[in-house]
Amino acid sequence: MKRVALVTSVAAVALLLAALAYGAAAPQTKTHQFRCTDKNTSLYFLVYERNGKLDGGDMYVENMQVGVLTAEWAGTGVINAKLVGNTANNISFHLHRALKKVLVVNSSTPQRVEVCAADYKYQ
Repeated sequence: MKRVALVTSVAAVALLLAALAYGAAAPQTKTHQFRCTDKNTSLYFLVYERNGKLDGGDMYVENMQVGVLTAEWAGTGVINAKLVGNTANNISFHLHRALKKVLVVNSSTPQRVEVCAADYKYQ
């Protein structure tokens, strides 16, 4: 009986150590979340960050996914998000963390138009 308990305890410790090692080696994923809070309250952007680098995202309208995003940093605290497959290659969204705003940008002109004020979460 004592031997079974000892083997069970050793196996449990081994599984715990394996789980901890996997957690340390697994990529750490965080998200940048922008949810519009004013006139466009149904608009939501989710950008993934894996191991400290932006790695795409999703765009939602009325809580339904409507597009997949590519994402890159466009300056301090600004994420440049483009819709994958968008035929208008020069159009993208600038997601401002500090200003808590979403802008639509035409890269062929210096014009930026505010889409909405947004809540921002990083988790």
